[in-house]
Amino acid sequence: MVKITNLTKRELRRRLPNGQSIKFGPGATVEVTSQRLLAELKASRAFTVEDEAGSPDVGGGLKTHSRPPKARRTSAKSKKEVSLKSKLQKKVDRVLKKPKGLRKSKRAD
Repeated sequence: MVKITNLTKRELRRRLPNGQSIKFGPGATVEVTSQRLLAELKASRAFTVEDEAGSPDVGGGLKTHSRPPKARRTSAKSKKEVSLKSKLQKKVDRVLKKPKGLRKSKRAD
């Protein structure tokens, strides 16, 4: 296998001997095994040929079905911030709270 890179700014297609076609996107790199296609692409100025990519039996491939990382949308708050906030909230609640003596009774006399 050999890596071939498209140097042009447009998409190019080449046909393999078995009838299939390979699409080379702009600046894309594709691995090619066909010797006939390799000889054709080496003669073209639109492509660069890189070293051997290695045998197809080597490598673990892409990691699939792995758990995505947990998104952290809010920063962690320190315990001091939480305790200060709760103390301030309690003070505000005491000031805003109405005494029980001002409420009307719900019973009908």
